[in-house]
Amino acid sequence: MSSRAPPQRQVRISIKNMEGMDIVRSILKDNFDYFMRQIKSETSFRKIHEILTTILDNAEALDTSKAKNLLSNQIPRAYVIIEYQNVRGQIYNDLRDLLIEMINDLLSAKEQNVKTLIRKARLLLDSLAVIAKEVG
Repeated sequence: MSSRAPPQRQVRISIKNMEGMDIVRSILKDNFDYFMRQIKSETSFRKIHEILTTILDNAEALDTSKAKNLLSNQIPRAYVIIEYQNVRGQIYNDLRDLLIEMINDLLSAKEQNVKTLIRKARLLLDSLAVIAKEVG
């Protein structure tokens, strides 16, 4: 259930193992061109960005146990949207994999780490949105 990506190298970015500014730099500076090739259109990425950031913003406003619960209940819908955009060829496999890894990290987060991971996930998504805007 995936769209074939043009031949590229795979970039590893982890909200679990990287600091916020390292995530931003990796996307916007070190791998900008790589991510430009992963997004077919701004509109396709905006759909993913909108659903995920809404979930993340709502979860961040809650206490940690409620945030974990909200993520568990709401993230599966975002997962489906990511797969749908990939199957349509609107985002490519490496970006899909990065977003799915981010989702898995959020869902497996310990309560004491969930807010930090939410903020890092938001940085990752917003950095990708800058690139999507450039794609047009």
